[in-house]
Amino acid sequence: MKNVFPSSKKRAQRPDEVRGEGILQMLKNAKRKRENRREMKADGEWKEYQRENKQYDRNARLKKMESKGKSETNRYKKLHEKVYNPFPENPPKRKDAISKFKQGYTDKNKGDLTEYNNEKREFYFNKGNKKVELLPSDDADRPITKGVKKRNLGKNWK
Repeated sequence: MKNVFPSSKKRAQRPDEVRGEGILQMLKNAKRKRENRREMKADGEWKEYQRENKQYDRNARLKKMESKGKSETNRYKKLHEKVYNPFPENPPKRKDAISKFKQGYTDKNKGDLTEYNNEKREFYFNKGNKKVELLPSDDADRPITKGVKKRNLGKNWK
């Protein structure tokens, strides 16, 4: 196999104009790319460009996985969902569920949060169905917190 890169001796024999021409061209191209990026950011088109780039890359990964026969895996299904549904409806978040729960107490007591602060330690955020629920308790009426993350316990809500 022949080496496609010239040896350093041959490179040194070439005139400076030829050697530096490729480097200058690369620098000009890089400068042009930076200027285009600045213009796109100023016009507000940069975010859209980035999103399209992501979609293109995801689509390429998806096709690669399909060619390898991995179309039944969970990873493939999630990626497929991102490619063909880029703006999904987001499920309610933890913060929204907790604020909705708190709103119920403020509406009932006309803005007084003392009852909410006393009772919130009996509740927790259930990640499965995205709702605030009552903690299970044992026979002595003590809440069972085993298996619940600390940040999801009512006593740790802000």
